Amino acid sequence: MQVFKAFFKLIRQYKIGLFLYFGLCAMMTILVATQYNYDEDESTFTNESFSLIVKDNDNSKLSKAVVDYLKTQHNVEFHDYTEDALKDLIYSEFYTAYIEIPEGFMNKHLDEDAPTINILYDTGRASGSFVELQLNSFIQGIQRYENARFDIDTAISNIKEAVETENFVELNNKSNDSNSNSKLYSLFLFVPYGIMSMVLWCVLPVVLRFNSKDIKSRTAVSSISSNKKTFAMFMGSTLVGIMVYVAMLILSGCFLKDFLFTEKWWLAALNLFVFSLVNGAFLMFLASFPSESLLKSKDVLVNIITIAFSFLGGIFVPLELLGDDVRAVGRFLPTYWYAVGLQKIEAGSTLSDVSSCFGMQAVFGVFCLAAGLAISRVCLYLKEN
Repeated sequence: MQVFKAFFKLIRQYKIGLFLYFGLCAMMTILVATQYNYDEDESTFTNESFSLIVKDNDNSKLSKAVVDYLKTQHNVEFHDYTEDALKDLIYSEFYTAYIEIPEGFMNKHLDEDAPTINILYDTGRASGSFVELQLNSFIQGIQRYENARFDIDTAISNIKEAVETENFVELNNKSNDSNSNSKLYSLFLFVPYGIMSMVLWCVLPVVLRFNSKDIKSRTAVSSISSNKKTFAMFMGSTLVGIMVYVAMLILSGCFLKDFLFTEKWWLAALNLFVFSLVNGAFLMFLASFPSESLLKSKDVLVNIITIAFSFLGGIFVPLELLGDDVRAVGRFLPTYWYAVGLQKIEAGSTLSDVSSCFGMQAVFGVFCLAAGLAISRVCLYLKEN
């Protein structure tokens, strides 16, 4: 019990770093969750708008239809500037383009020598070309309807209806194919980074301090056996790991109300729990090395391990974007199999399908425990000899 109390007394010395990492994870969770704050059944579309200056010299039914269309797509203003002033305003990106509709445009718009609309914009920017393309498409659409024997009023009405974004915005609806990830997948994907960072940051230095030469010598002459000390440290590390796991589960659950206690959520939570246990085993592996050298480089070591595991394991970079060589290395890391398991859960796999990923993570944990024991024995042997 004395070792257990001392363990948590030392843990409190690293609470600032623990809260900083938890705050970082909370910020990342909020940023990811805000990307999904919309109704999945609602059509959403954002149009790219620019600032335009329009001058209508024709003042006809067709020219007014063109101006009305531009108003629905962009920010239209009506000013009189000299050509040099217009060029300066467009060059400085205060306006995107200047559009002037010539006099007699409606009467001659179907003729071969029809007057053209004057468009002034910076040819070095794509925005001006985009506006010109929109305008030409609108006018050509009206001409096609007129060539098909529709009157001008019907042609304008039909083309206005054709360009309404609500008529085709269903193309941008959220789909349920394999390429679109749910909020549950996105939030659970980066949680291992938070768990590794928090546990290694606050638990690893405490375990290393207990394994230091001075404390080991004091423990050896005390009434506390080595097995009791090891068991107390193991229980303390496990308790901290569980607390961090529950905290991250609650944090993500605040934004997963629609997924809570579903089959996907339970499998994702189980996948995260297995990873947390494996992370504890990895912690014991690191603690088996000489404590003096690790304590000096603790900060750098934690950052290198967490970032490397996250990049190579598909946490920060999607697995499909990793090269074959990187994926070959990542297969030896628990983060890789965590990400693969989460992908299977997202695709609707059952527990039996995901259990292989759990098993591969467990193999890594068993290897860490075995390697840690072996390193401890070797260090003890070298010290005695």
